[in-house]
Amino acid sequence: MEAPLDSWPGQPSMIRKSTLLVLLAAIVLGAAVYFFDWRRSQKESEKPAVDAEKPAYAIQPQDISSLTIKHPQNSAEPVLRFEKRNGNWQITQPLETQADQSSLEGIVDSLSSARIAQNEPGTPDRLKVFGLDPPAVLIGFQLPNGAKHTLALGNKDFTGISVYAIVDGAKDVALLPESLLVSTSKSLQDLRDKNALPIVSGDVVSFDLKNPSGQFSAKKEKDEWKFTKPTDARGDANSIDGLLATIASAKMAAIASETPDNLAKYGLASPAIMFTAVDGKGKTSTLIVGKKEDGQYFARDISRPTIFRMDGDLYKKVAQNLNDLRDKKLTHFDPALINHVEIHNASGTFVCTRKSESAWTIDAPADQKGKSPEISKVFLPLEQAIAEQVFDQPPADLRAKLAKPSFEATLTDKSGKKLTVQISGESGGFVYARTSDGPAIYKFNKQILSDLSFSNMYPTS
Repeated sequence: MEAPLDSWPGQPSMIRKSTLLVLLAAIVLGAAVYFFDWRRSQKESEKPAVDAEKPAYAIQPQDISSLTIKHPQNSAEPVLRFEKRNGNWQITQPLETQADQSSLEGIVDSLSSARIAQNEPGTPDRLKVFGLDPPAVLIGFQLPNGAKHTLALGNKDFTGISVYAIVDGAKDVALLPESLLVSTSKSLQDLRDKNALPIVSGDVVSFDLKNPSGQFSAKKEKDEWKFTKPTDARGDANSIDGLLATIASAKMAAIASETPDNLAKYGLASPAIMFTAVDGKGKTSTLIVGKKEDGQYFARDISRPTIFRMDGDLYKKVAQNLNDLRDKKLTHFDPALINHVEIHNASGTFVCTRKSESAWTIDAPADQKGKSPEISKVFLPLEQAIAEQVFDQPPADLRAKLAKPSFEATLTDKSGKKLTVQISGESGGFVYARTSDGPAIYKFNKQILSDLSFSNMYPTS
């Protein structure tokens, strides 16, 4: 007796007829795809070498004012709607939030530049073979004049560089660049703006920062940063620029909540850190930071409802104290303007005067009088001295260390303005310094005293 069609000799289990039919259909479908692609390649090889490509749409990227993306083959993916508002792309469905501008600009650029490489008949059997019944991605977009366009995208062709598509409901199937399928197949999370705080670092003209170390404010004046709170002090340009650049480029690590309904849960009702930046047009942007969880911190841009997680690197930047961001240089002077230097220390007095643009002469001590000093050995240590710590309101014990300074220098410029620098004796490997520019006391390694010794300033020849 012959074995039935839905069984295999010697096998304990049986394959149903329906399963066999599905396998046969898959084989036929695969053969059809291969045949259609093979026939197209044959036709292309028979054509003369001419550029037969034509634009899919006669539009420019800026012509597209709204965009809808659907994924008919995947019902779990939400419908995505985008609108261009005031020059920026916004997501309007399934939630209201800013879109990732580079991703959306990439999509509209691809739509406007797409060229049809080949057309195929769009018969029902071919639509299934090409992945267009239903399509993988269905795009709708509108122009400012109200004109609407559609684009259905299916499978990639056998080359992998083109995708089967239907432009504006045409009967024929077009071959378009595969990049269209890649850019429009992204998820909501890929297409949303993930900037922690959307600022342009170079546009910021002032900022306020409150964190566990205190609260301070700074503003930019003639390309220089100056703190206005809690003290008047110069800002360190590199440190402040680094802070702003890190914030401007920081991305959300993950979304914690799309709504700010329970701020206390995330430590954002009374945030530990608040950073506010103001740009040249007066626009204010504020980032608040709350609790830590699993090595990340909950945070929010207060102009948006979203609560997100941020990584530890961003936290370290916004947790800096005033000492991290302020200018810790001991002095600020232009050596080219100085024409007289007088120094006193335990060894005596050193005095020199500028004779010409590049020549100096020693006035004291007497045994060096008339000689040309190594004047750079005076200026460089003072110019390059960067303190480990600055005390804007120094305690009495630090002030006492400078009651009788170990080193004192007075630099007089061409206008007669004097800058006096005092440095204490060594204490625990450190020395303390102050200048006539203000009451702040600066903490240095004791090496600075050796760098300013008289022996370095006397001529070597």
